[in-house]
Amino acid sequence: MILELAVLGLIASWGGLQHLWTVLCRRSTEFQMTVGGLFAALVLGYFMGCVPYLVLDVWRPGLARDAKVQKQWYPGARALLRCTVSLIFLFLGVMLPLIASSYPIFRWVGVRRDPPLPRADVVVLQVITCFVIEDFGNYWIHRWLHTPWLYRHIHYWHHQWSAPFSLAATDAHPLEVILLGVPTIAGPVLLSSHLFTTLVWMMLRQYEAIDIHSGYEFRWNLNCYLPFYGGTEHHDYHHYLYSGNYASIFTFCDEIYGTNLAYKQRKTAKSR
Repeated sequence: MILELAVLGLIASWGGLQHLWTVLCRRSTEFQMTVGGLFAALVLGYFMGCVPYLVLDVWRPGLARDAKVQKQWYPGARALLRCTVSLIFLFLGVMLPLIASSYPIFRWVGVRRDPPLPRADVVVLQVITCFVIEDFGNYWIHRWLHTPWLYRHIHYWHHQWSAPFSLAATDAHPLEVILLGVPTIAGPVLLSSHLFTTLVWMMLRQYEAIDIHSGYEFRWNLNCYLPFYGGTEHHDYHHYLYSGNYASIFTFCDEIYGTNLAYKQRKTAKSR
C-alpha cells in the first residue's frame, strides 16, 4: 500500500518535477548541477536514510530489539563521533573531488541535464540496471579486498564494526571508497543516463547501503518480498564473521560462486 501511494505520488508530481528541473537548468551551469547535484544526492540519501535507525540506536535503544540482528550491541557516543568525523572527511575530501573529476567522463559519454525529464518507466528501468551493474562490480572488488594484504591495509577500516550500524555504512578507507565508487558510477556511464536518473540512482544506492548496514531486520524489509535481495541479515553475517556474502545488494553472485555456503548452513542450524 505504501509503495503504491509512493508511485501514485511520483506520477502526480511528475509535471511539477519537470517545471522545477527546467528552472534549475536555467539558473545554474551544467557543472554546478552535475557536481553539486550528485554530491547533494549522496549526502541527502545517506543522512536521511540514517535518521530512523539513529533514533532506534540512540534515542530509543531497545524499542525494536526484536528486529535487531545482533541484540547485544548498540553504538555509543564514541562510535558515533568517530563515524561522523570520518564521514565528513570522506564526503568532502574524497567523494566530492571524485565526483568533480568524473564530470568530464559524464559529459563525454552523454550524461546530460537537458529538459524534458526522461519518462518514469525509463528512470525505473535504468536505476534497476544500475543496481545490477553495481552489485556485480562491487562483489568482485569486495571479494578482492578480503585477500590478506588488501584486508590488512585497506578493508580492515570498514570491518572495525563487527556489528554494523547505519552511520557506519560508508565508513571505510579512502582507497576503498574510491575503488567501490567505480561500479557506482559505471551504471550511469554505460547507460548514458540522464542526470535526473543518475541523481535518483545515487540517492537510492546510498539508502540501500544504509539498509543493509542498519542492523535491523524488520518484517517489511525489502528482502522479505524479494528473496534475491540480500538485506540486513545477509550483510550483517559478513561483518559478524568477516567473510562470505560479499555482494552488496543481491544474492545472485554469492549463490553462483558459492560464497554464501557457510551463511546458509548457519541459517539452517539456527532454524532447527
